[in-house]
Amino acid sequence: RHLPVADNGKVIGIISIGDVVTAIIESQKETISYLHNYISQ
Repeated sequence: RHLPVADNGKVIGIISIGDVVTAIIESQKETISYLHNYISQ
């Protein structure tokens, strides 16, 4: 349920699967908004 965050082989933090899902959803919302505006022009 949690994933380590590493930098140069050193663990610097931990994120949850929920954090990843939230980031993906936000990215998709931005893409949808951009495409909607592009199509509307």
